Amino acid sequence: MNTRTLLRATTGLTAVLVGIAPTHSFAQTVPTEAPISDEAAVDESDVVVVGVRGSLTAAAERKRNAAQIKDVIVSEDVGKLPDNNVTEAISRVTGVQIDRERGQGQNVTIRGQGGVQTTVNGNNTNLGDGRSINLADIPAELLKSVEVYKTRTADQVEGSIAGTVNVELRRPLDLKKGLTVAGSVRGVYEDISEKISPYASLLVGDRFDTGIGEMGILVNASWTKTKYFENYIESESPYLAVGSATDPTTALGSLPAAQRGAIIPYRAFYGLERGEVTRPAINGVLQWRASDELDFVLEGGYLGTREKRDTSRLFIFAREGGTISNLVLGEDGRTAQSLTINNPNGVNAGVDSIYNTLRSNLYTSNFEAHWRGERAQINASVQYNKSDEGYYFVEQVLRFRNQTSASIDFNSDQVPGGAPFISFGSTDLSNIGNYVVDRFQDNRGGSNNSEFAAQVDLTLKLSEASLLRSLQTGFRFSTRDAERYYGYRDGLPRIGGQRTPLSAFPGGSNASLVSPQIDGVTTPAWYQIPGATLLDNIGAIRTYIQQNDPGSAARFASEFPPSDQGQTFTTNENNFAAYAQLNYSFNLGFPIDGVAGVRYVNTYGSVNSFDYRPGNASTNNQDIVQEATGRGNYVDILPSINAIVHFAPKLQLRVAYTKNVQRPGFYDLRPFAFVETRANPVIVFAGNPNLKAQKGANWDASLEYYFGRAGQVSLAGYIKSADGYLYYSRIGGQALDAYGLPGQTGFVEQLRNAGKGTFKGIEASAQSFFDFLPGFWHNFGASANFSYLATARIEYPYPEDFPGAFDSPGTSKYTANAALYYDTPVFSARVAYNYRSSYRLGVFTDNPAYSPYNGATERLDAAINVTPVKFMTLSLEGTNLTGNNARRYFGQDNLLPLGVRLQARTAQLSARFRF
Repeated sequence: MNTRTLLRATTGLTAVLVGIAPTHSFAQTVPTEAPISDEAAVDESDVVVVGVRGSLTAAAERKRNAAQIKDVIVSEDVGKLPDNNVTEAISRVTGVQIDRERGQGQNVTIRGQGGVQTTVNGNNTNLGDGRSINLADIPAELLKSVEVYKTRTADQVEGSIAGTVNVELRRPLDLKKGLTVAGSVRGVYEDISEKISPYASLLVGDRFDTGIGEMGILVNASWTKTKYFENYIESESPYLAVGSATDPTTALGSLPAAQRGAIIPYRAFYGLERGEVTRPAINGVLQWRASDELDFVLEGGYLGTREKRDTSRLFIFAREGGTISNLVLGEDGRTAQSLTINNPNGVNAGVDSIYNTLRSNLYTSNFEAHWRGERAQINASVQYNKSDEGYYFVEQVLRFRNQTSASIDFNSDQVPGGAPFISFGSTDLSNIGNYVVDRFQDNRGGSNNSEFAAQVDLTLKLSEASLLRSLQTGFRFSTRDAERYYGYRDGLPRIGGQRTPLSAFPGGSNASLVSPQIDGVTTPAWYQIPGATLLDNIGAIRTYIQQNDPGSAARFASEFPPSDQGQTFTTNENNFAAYAQLNYSFNLGFPIDGVAGVRYVNTYGSVNSFDYRPGNASTNNQDIVQEATGRGNYVDILPSINAIVHFAPKLQLRVAYTKNVQRPGFYDLRPFAFVETRANPVIVFAGNPNLKAQKGANWDASLEYYFGRAGQVSLAGYIKSADGYLYYSRIGGQALDAYGLPGQTGFVEQLRNAGKGTFKGIEASAQSFFDFLPGFWHNFGASANFSYLATARIEYPYPEDFPGAFDSPGTSKYTANAALYYDTPVFSARVAYNYRSSYRLGVFTDNPAYSPYNGATERLDAAINVTPVKFMTLSLEGTNLTGNNARRYFGQDNLLPLGVRLQARTAQLSARFRF
């Protein structure tokens, strides 16, 4: 089904659902004067159709009553966030920005900073050796609400200078009494893959009285399979100037002297990426309210992912494997626009295919006890989480016979918006006889994690009317063990010294043609062995390489690649935290209340890895490997002050000063080093156990006005200062004593702490239902928000001699959201628009002026919901209706197009039920 057919189908289904809706005035359904009750406004977890209006009302109330500056998204119904996963949903929160990859939202930033902390029901939650979980892996069907914290209080777990996203799961005592059964089924059609992704969920809960108090039990399960397909044309890594001391890749004689300082991308390619992600999830909860003073919670859950990802690229290296001719430079006289590469023995071009299988498993458990007395309250909790994640991929690199010349236009007008266009000359890509196997690789890696945490909190009520209202204090201890493993191997199969014909390689009989489909662009098709076929034939491939590549026979004798000790490590990290905070209230012409406190954190532990260097004759030229251990002990004092000035019952000003800390990843801290003694001077590739944590101090203010049902207007500003940002670089003239070479100097390449960072911005938001309008019109509502980052600067250690030198990666200057709602108990609709200005994707350390940028993006989504009977809601939704694609370029001033990646439109039908 093409795009036009999809839009026709969407229009037809919309007409059908609109036709189902009652034709009488919706004003008869919800009286204009009838306010939503307090219970309806705040008890959003009831498994009833609370709708858009109810969810926005509940979210506004929670934001209004919070101690911190935060935003909340409340599920409209069981399994019904405004979007299909957490990441997509919070992309509409003021100050939040996301990327979109492989059909879903990824990579969250809050107010310009990444590394967001993730918690589940307020508990710190990690996957593998990471310091967070992927929010896209949490199904919407499990959630009650999502909270985005922009400031923090001392009782919250520390862990990110950006902010925290807390996902709140449902619990049985939130439900109405009696048995509750609810669920959903959904199908999502994507117009590029032309496939349907199935989703399903089921919640069963019961709440009842017993002789020992009220009890509740709940099981909530979800199963989703997301299918995706992305086509793209891109170039890669404009490297250092051709002919520079660090660039030996191109023969200088092939270029005129005036062009030997040209900047040329490393390679260019056409590509496609397709796959599917299956996410099973279940959460079980047992609650017991023994009395009004005492209750207990026992819960456990599982979140899993299983992904199959098939990537194929038709590529050409632009800087190596031949001589360059016909080089055309851009207006700057330096950046390559087009060229021809020649080699009578064959240019370095071919096909790179990777089939990756990825999986993750996260098991969580949590026990809580809550006691409430007349003047004191004690909360205690214990968590134990266990997780693992990993991947295994097979990769095949093909080359062409008799491919002696090829041309690349890096800024071709044959691709709308500009992107590389490659001409492979006379080579017939549709003839399988022109393909030979250059290399086969398989790669396996992953990590495991187990974590125990315990926390006790005490709240003492001090007074009803004096300055100090209550005192909160508590402590938390956690211990975490993590390990990472990694291994890879290459095979170079040759027959009589020549590369293996593709048709003779195991699985070659199944080779087929593939090609990206990009409107308006004629892209070639190329042969590849399907990735699933390569994986199915891995045993035969290992045998084939052992027979035809004797030098790799030993490495391919085992089922999986042997360990690369430079990537492998084990670690133990312990964390003790204690806090105290006071809730206060006083009057200085206006009532003022808030909370002030401090958190003390001591983090200590060790990391074990390996050092290795090339061997010599005495070691039979085997690498010399030695174990290495790094240890650390860090203490942080984190104050926080939050205050609310109540100018009027509906108007309040929040101000806050907070500090937070964000620790480097375990992989970055490993004490690994590879000492390349064969280089002159010596080069050391190393981890960095001396990395410092990033520390941030924030000043925030938010003026908020609340009115009517779900109505609110806010204006916020912030200044965020931080230190300890990370960047990867090679620095020469470094003393190598620590690497076993006393008195010598050389290059050390590793991750390092950069300078300070400064972020300054303003945010504005508004939302309301039009209750003041008569009849039909009062069911409409709207929301809008806008973010402006005036400053997002990180002091990287190089001179500011190019535009964007200190741009923070992942940070857009402008973000805007707007939505229009129509909501009644029988029929509701929503149209939502999201805009994000351009942003730096990362820092290309070899040539930072050519760092990659993502162009501005916009997205239009829409949804219609009909409830023909009380227990069922039918929905039709569409995403990316304008067909926005990801366009990328090099350099802040668009020195050269990087390329374009097509993103799908989707249409989805769903049914949700509850009894």
